[in-house]
Amino acid sequence: MSVRRTRNLIRILIGAALCVALVAAASAPRPETLPAIAFEQVGLYRLEVALLVFYGGLLIVTPAFSGLIQGRLPIEISTRGARFAEEADQSTESNEAAIRKLEQTASSLTDDLTEAKAEIEELKRAGDST
Repeated sequence: MSVRRTRNLIRILIGAALCVALVAAASAPRPETLPAIAFEQVGLYRLEVALLVFYGGLLIVTPAFSGLIQGRLPIEISTRGARFAEEADQSTESNEAAIRKLEQTASSLTDDLTEAKAEIEELKRAGDST
């Protein structure tokens, strides 16, 4: 499946999830006593229902979409989104490369600092002898 088709399908699924959430919020029965989290406001209660349905739907659609369409399942679903095994491996490799580069930079800076200290000592000795 092409990237463009995949993106369009994702847009459609998100739009459908939003529509379902709005319908659920509008059709949710009003309880006799509203929960404390809604601060006894019907509008806030319906907004919370919409958010619950929308994010709950995304929580189900994300692994289902990636499992059915792309043939892979997430290894972790958090507030930052779904994380897949391939991404975790790539992340580990990129972190190791970054660490190696930082170690090389630190080593280079240490060498430069040693040279600078030696030059300073030479200049101090030359200044003392004059």
